[in-house]
Amino acid sequence: MQLTREINRLLFGLMTAFALVVLSASYWATVGPDTILQREDNPRLVEAEARLIRGDIYDRQNNLLATSIEQPNQHQQRSYPAPEVSSIVGYASQRYGVGGAEAAYNAILRGDTQPEDLQKAVLKEILQQPQEGTPIRLSIDLTLQQTVLEALEGHTGAVVVMAVPSGEILSLVSTPLYDPNTLDANWETLVSDPDKPFFNRALQGAYQPGGLLQTPLMAAALLEDEPLETLMPNATEPVVLPEVTINCAVRVPYEELTLREAYAFACPEPFAQLAEKFDSPTLEAILNTFHFDQSLTIPGFPQPETTTDSSESDTPTAPANVVESAMGQSTLTVSPLEIATMMAAIVNDGNAPQPNLLLATRAPDADTWQTVQSVRPTLPFSTARTARQLQDLMREAVAIGAASNAGRPNVDIGGHATLAYSGDESQAWFAGFATLPARRGIAIAIVLENSQDPGLAADIGGTVLAAAHDALLPTNNSAS
Repeated sequence: MQLTREINRLLFGLMTAFALVVLSASYWATVGPDTILQREDNPRLVEAEARLIRGDIYDRQNNLLATSIEQPNQHQQRSYPAPEVSSIVGYASQRYGVGGAEAAYNAILRGDTQPEDLQKAVLKEILQQPQEGTPIRLSIDLTLQQTVLEALEGHTGAVVVMAVPSGEILSLVSTPLYDPNTLDANWETLVSDPDKPFFNRALQGAYQPGGLLQTPLMAAALLEDEPLETLMPNATEPVVLPEVTINCAVRVPYEELTLREAYAFACPEPFAQLAEKFDSPTLEAILNTFHFDQSLTIPGFPQPETTTDSSESDTPTAPANVVESAMGQSTLTVSPLEIATMMAAIVNDGNAPQPNLLLATRAPDADTWQTVQSVRPTLPFSTARTARQLQDLMREAVAIGAASNAGRPNVDIGGHATLAYSGDESQAWFAGFATLPARRGIAIAIVLENSQDPGLAADIGGTVLAAAHDALLPTNNSAS
């Protein structure tokens, strides 16, 4: 009996061990391989990523912006022939990941979106051939991007240039820049840099709009048939707010101005008087009509850092707070992309195209580009009549007002140059447009940090608009 019990115990132990072996073998034959493959430290996965050939990136003129170069160990290293576009193209690093367009279109550039037939699967899995990504073409114009950088002359800020009515981003610059070719070597220095070169001011910047809100206020005045030609007393007096005193953007040799002239010189007092006629809900509705209650971005890119906080005083009740909000010095913040979109609406008779960047893709083994169909509804900002009246007012601001530095021969330019204040610092803004034949146009937004010179912002705007105008003339380029 004792021997029988021992045999039974031994048999049970052997059967249990056998069952564990069967379960373990079943696991590693089915679920296990996928679990190993998905581990970030899997050497095979790491090697496959290092050998992956990302698709090239081109600008609208087929200038090469990013490519992959094979190293002696068969690993791929990303190279950027035009580091001037790092604000929008970004970077791709084995060590630090992806940013910018490299991140926004990562699946396409990696080749994850390509249909995979049996032949490709065999080459990839059995012969261990590297995955090859899809090249893409962006709407950025490299030559225009270089012009923007030259015009900025080392100033910290951002510029966005948009084609109308397509919404294509022609240039997007955030300074200071970084060189993506030296990213791995300089990462720690770049991350700790107080100037934040990785922070995309054009897309993520949250700036006080300041005098930019004179444009939606003027639109409201036009709709309410407010008199534009009546002289207003004390029009050049400063507006004193709790934390800042706001003056005209430039010196004005008169004390009385019409509302039209006040807009041209970006003088705040007449608009403070106009704002006092509105209650808080009316002012909020005016700003929301210009979509300041939304956060606009390019598909795939990050949203602005902050926007209006409805829980705070953005819907003030006291008249002084209404004025503060109307002066663009309350809780509302905007990004340069949002202001460029507002200008796109004005030059497009009241309807803004939504910004886009990706023009086309091309299969790795093909020669023909496939246009990316991106149908996104326009954003209504104003009536066509109001938009055209605003165009005329902005042309006048370029002709005689604070934006006069933006004027260029043989180019129809309108714009608004003004200031905004954040704590002890100020920003110079220029928001403008240029028209092209066949009801096309160009919209621009420029912000210069730590600047009290809206004339400089206007001058940069004029240089860039003239360059974009020449680049998009039908004789030079039919695509916009």
